Amino acid sequence: MRKVIALAAAALLMTLGTASVARAGAPDPQLLRTYQPVTHFDPQEAFGPTAVQSFIGDSALEQLIGGHWVVVDSDPGPGGLPENGTFRLNQTPCSPSASIGGLGCYRTSWDAWDGGSVVYGRVAHLPDATVLQYWYFYYDDVYSYQYPPSDFIWQAHEGDWEVVNVVISTDGDPVETAYSQHCLGQQRAWAETPRWRETHPIVYVALGSHANYFAPGPHQLNTRCIPPQALFLLGQAGLPLPVDYAFPGGVTAGPPQSANDVTTIHDADPHSQAWVRFPGLWGEQQWFHASFFGTVPLGDSPVGPAYHDVWQAPLATIASWPLG
Repeated sequence: MRKVIALAAAALLMTLGTASVARAGAPDPQLLRTYQPVTHFDPQEAFGPTAVQSFIGDSALEQLIGGHWVVVDSDPGPGGLPENGTFRLNQTPCSPSASIGGLGCYRTSWDAWDGGSVVYGRVAHLPDATVLQYWYFYYDDVYSYQYPPSDFIWQAHEGDWEVVNVVISTDGDPVETAYSQHCLGQQRAWAETPRWRETHPIVYVALGSHANYFAPGPHQLNTRCIPPQALFLLGQAGLPLPVDYAFPGGVTAGPPQSANDVTTIHDADPHSQAWVRFPGLWGEQQWFHASFFGTVPLGDSPVGPAYHDVWQAPLATIASWPLG
């Protein structure tokens, strides 16, 4: 019994020591491991965060030439993507203009890749703070107005980048978290952030849209992130504003022992990872569908992490997000 107690005490001291070193200014990989989020997915969710290699390998690289998208590489790789010009990755043979945003096709493509659960970690050392960023990539973004997903009203695009931020003060202590949601996000003080084992933020991922929330359940979408055309159609049809659905009970993913799936942290350093420098779109055109109106193009797929405001100006962008 004494041996068991001694081993448990040693393990506890090792855990406390690791957390203490991380707060005191540990190497970047240790910081990212110490504060890695635990993500909870809705039971209806079709996707998990994955490695970019599979999506790039399944895509054609297209360039905008003379107003038309032209295939310039039918088999691109993550190390050979262009670093300037107007390009996009077009996942083939799926299309977000298909029924329910092509959900079934993209799920089949994702299933064919057994790359495991992945998050891309980045540490931004700033004069006033250190910001840990956890970038999640999904094959597809299909927001459905109804739960579970249906062909009634939806918005879809290929490729989806979302981020969870942990802000560390100059004293080395976590002070704030900030979760991406559609065109904005939400911020919350560290003391009020739900956590696993004190240092790992808990994130509830909305079905299809992969917006990140501090609590489970339905969440009203910020109207600033809803296209005016969609607001008009909903108003004309007498329908309520859309909500995100992030119900508990689905797959969980995160660091070892925290979840069903272990999420591996990969490097998002633009100096060593060429794909981070790709300025193009991660997918073909975005589409909006209403069964009483039809399917119409509505914007583009997202750009990569390095071209988001929260990457380029983390603290200023987080400060512009409402409290969650």
